Amino acid sequence: MDQPATIAWKYAASLIRVEDLPMVAAHLLAAGHDSPSLRDLAGRSRHEHPAEIRQLFGHTMEELGIQIPDDETAERYLLHHMATQVFAGAMSPKEAAARVWQGIEAVTDPERKFVAAVGLEYHLDYMSPEEVRAWENAVRLAAKTLSGTAFPHAQ
Repeated sequence: MDQPATIAWKYAASLIRVEDLPMVAAHLLAAGHDSPSLRDLAGRSRHEHPAEIRQLFGHTMEELGIQIPDDETAERYLLHHMATQVFAGAMSPKEAAARVWQGIEAVTDPERKFVAAVGLEYHLDYMSPEEVRAWENAVRLAAKTLSGTAFPHAQ
């Protein structure tokens, strides 16, 4: 189970859906985290009004001492996460390309190089097998570089 700070950035980056937050809260409780709002959220149904769940999630993170990151910061966490996954072999370069969009906030040089290496997924349809292999190697190299850099905030 992810730690609360990881859940916060994944939620902000839209990797966790609002309707899944009650189950995420239940997992946090089972992992030993506790707060009044966390207990309340864990007892909610996934079918409750999304605005109510979002508000309760915000209270939960506040009670746990976690700040939900803004969109730019969440996107940067996502870039670092994907680079680590690609480098570890848990995500293919093509899967990363499907998730990275060109408007994503890349602040540091390694982040910009990863986004540039991933490029646009639709280009793969026009590449020869040799070009695809070269592209995959370039993405893996950029992922290795980015995964070796520390994100400026605690993850």
